[in-house]
Amino acid sequence: MKTRQAVTEALADTALELFDTAGFDKVTVADIVAAAGISQRSFFRYFSNKEDVVFGDRIPTAEEVRDELRRHLGGSPAWDALRATFQAAAHQMDADSGRWKRATRVICHTPGLRARYLEKHLAWTEAVVPEIASRIDPDRPDAELKAQTMLNTALGCFDVAIMRWADSGTDQSLAALVDEVFGFVQIPHT
Repeated sequence: MKTRQAVTEALADTALELFDTAGFDKVTVADIVAAAGISQRSFFRYFSNKEDVVFGDRIPTAEEVRDELRRHLGGSPAWDALRATFQAAAHQMDADSGRWKRATRVICHTPGLRARYLEKHLAWTEAVVPEIASRIDPDRPDAELKAQTMLNTALGCFDVAIMRWADSGTDQSLAALVDEVFGFVQIPHT
């Protein structure tokens, strides 16, 4: 007998394949359950809606991002810590690259899902900016502005890397691509 996690993953894989092939908005729950060979009632035991199939628990919470950043802030400048934080996320995504590439393509090519993903960025910003600002110099009047600029630049770098990784046929790991993209940006050490 399959565990709940295995069924959830199999159902998500079926749905993501349909979304990636036909487009998120064109695929219905009825299409998903027909392809998976389950009832709609069973679908709703695992997911509350189609969006949850894409996001599930894939996207880290603001607290998880903040905690990962804290692990890297100890002896590193803020920009280097941000780079290491996003590389850690990239390594996790590389470990399950097929599923992540498909989910990323679906998110990036569906405006409503992209908006939901950007809401996550806003939550990350609220959690992470104070951490960065406190490392810059909390007494500087521009510390928060500098921290916001750094974080939004890092988020932009990460987005460029994941979109390129998901949409291209490259065998390059996401972690390597994140490192490359972050390397294009020169941030003075603070």
